[in-house]
Amino acid sequence: MVRRLIALSLAAPLLLTAPGARELGAQSVDGPGIDTLALRAHTLFLAHDLLEGRATGSRGERLAALYIRSQLARLGLRGAAPDGGYEQPVPLREAWIDTARTRLTVERDGETSVFTTDRDFLVNTVGEGGLRDFRGEAIFLGTAGLAAQALAPDERLDGRVVVLLDGLGEAALDLVPDWIRRGVAGVVLLVPDDERYDLIARSRGASRLYVAAAVDDPIWQPALPVLIAGPRLTAALLVDAPLSPDALDGTRPFAALPLGRTIDATIRATVRDVEAANLAALVPGRDPARRNEVVVFTAHYDHLGIGAPDVDGDSIYNGFSDNAAGTAMLLAIAESLVREPPARSVLLLFLTGEERGLLGSSYYVSAPLVPLERTVAVINLDAGAPPAPPRSWRVAGGDASTLGEVARRVAAARGWQVTPSPARPNSDHWPFLRRGVPAIFLIPGQAWDGVDGAEREALQRRWDRYHQPGDEWTPDFPFGGLARYAELALAIGREAADAPEPPRARR
Repeated sequence: MVRRLIALSLAAPLLLTAPGARELGAQSVDGPGIDTLALRAHTLFLAHDLLEGRATGSRGERLAALYIRSQLARLGLRGAAPDGGYEQPVPLREAWIDTARTRLTVERDGETSVFTTDRDFLVNTVGEGGLRDFRGEAIFLGTAGLAAQALAPDERLDGRVVVLLDGLGEAALDLVPDWIRRGVAGVVLLVPDDERYDLIARSRGASRLYVAAAVDDPIWQPALPVLIAGPRLTAALLVDAPLSPDALDGTRPFAALPLGRTIDATIRATVRDVEAANLAALVPGRDPARRNEVVVFTAHYDHLGIGAPDVDGDSIYNGFSDNAAGTAMLLAIAESLVREPPARSVLLLFLTGEERGLLGSSYYVSAPLVPLERTVAVINLDAGAPPAPPRSWRVAGGDASTLGEVARRVAAARGWQVTPSPARPNSDHWPFLRRGVPAIFLIPGQAWDGVDGAEREALQRRWDRYHQPGDEWTPDFPFGGLARYAELALAIGREAADAPEPPRARR
C-alpha cells in the first residue's frame, strides 16, 4: 500500500509537466491559463481509494494535506501561518454517537413509543451545548421561515421542545439565540421524505465534529440539542395532531401549536480531540501599494470518509467532484498566479471540515491569518466538476457585494451569463459573508457548450454521484468543463486583485 501511495505521489507531478495540456472545451483567459492534465493528476491522487475518502481529521485527510503542501512547495510558495508554514491547526472535537444508548421516546395519552437513532432520528450537527439530554412538551412552529412569527414577543418556552417542518438553514442565525433566550429545551426537525433523510444520514455519518473555540455559529454549531426526525418519527409526532393547512404549507403565519405529546431524548456520545488543519499559502502581490490587501480563493479538501456501502459493496466516499475537483482547481490556479502575480496578494486557502459543518472556515474567520479588514474578496470553489464546459453560472452571494458585478463583467466578456443569487450556509463562503467580507460561491449553471437539454441530463445521470461512493476518479471523465470553471474563477480573482478599487460589500 505504501509503495502504491509513493507511486501515485510521484506520478502526479510528472503529469503536471506533460506537454499538450489543454483539452477540448477549455477556454483561455487573460494571463496563464489552466492545465487540464494538472486537474487530472491532482484529482487522481486526492480521490484515490488509498485516501479512504479524506474524512475530517483522518489519516486520509492528512495524506491529502501532505500532497497539497508538496504541491505548494513545488511552486515555491511560502506558507501564510505565523510560523511561515502552511498549516493553521483547527481545534476540533469529535463526538461518536452511542447508537445503543441514544434514543427518543414520544409520550401521548399515557402511551409511550420508543425510537432509535439512525433508523428513526439523527443527532444533527452540534456545538458545545448540543449533546445534552432534553425532555419537554412538543410545540409546533411550522417552518423555519415563519417560526419567529408563531410566537408573541414575550412568550416563554421554558422546557418546551420546538418542532419544525424541514430544516433551519440561515434562519438559525436568529431563531436559535431567540429560543435559548426563551428557555427551549431542544429542537426536532421533521424530514418526512425517505430519500432526503437517507442523504442526510449518509452526510452526517456516525460522529459529529465541532470547533472547540468560540466561533459564533448557530447554524452548524448550535448551543441547543437539535435532532432530525425521519419519516417514522415524523408521522408519530404529527398523526392526529390538531394542525390546520396553514401550519403545513409554510405560506401563512399561525400561532404556535402544542402537539399534545412529550418528547424525551437521551443522547450519549464519546468525545475526543481531533487533529485537523487548514492549509494556506500566499502569492505576494506585485504592487507595493496594494500588496497588503488579499483576494482569497477557498476550497475544502475533506470529504465523507468511509460509510455505508452502496449496492456494489463500495464503502469509500472518494469525493472526486466534491471536492477533490475544487482542490485541484485551486492548485492549478496557484500555478497560474505564481507565473504572473496580480497587484494585490492572493491567499490560497484549503479548508478542513466543510462536510461536517463549515468547521475550517468558521474557525478561520474567528482567527484569520490575514485580517478580515484587509481581505477584499473571497472566491469559493465547491460546486463539483461539470462534465461539459458551462456557459451559464450562478453566483451565490453575488447580490451582497460588488464582487458579483466583477463576476458578471468577466463572464459577459466571454459570452457567458451570470445570475447573482442570495447566499446560503452551504459552503465555505458563508462565514466570510457573515462578517461582511465580499464573498461568492461560483456555481456552474445548466447551459453547456455543444450540449442540448437531453444530452445534459444524460451526462448528469452518468456523472452526478453527489455524496455517494460512486463519486470517484475515472480516466474517461471530460475535464474541459472543470478547466473552464477554474479559468473563470481565476479571471474573477485577477480582476478583483488588479482593480484600482477593491470590491465593496453592500450595506
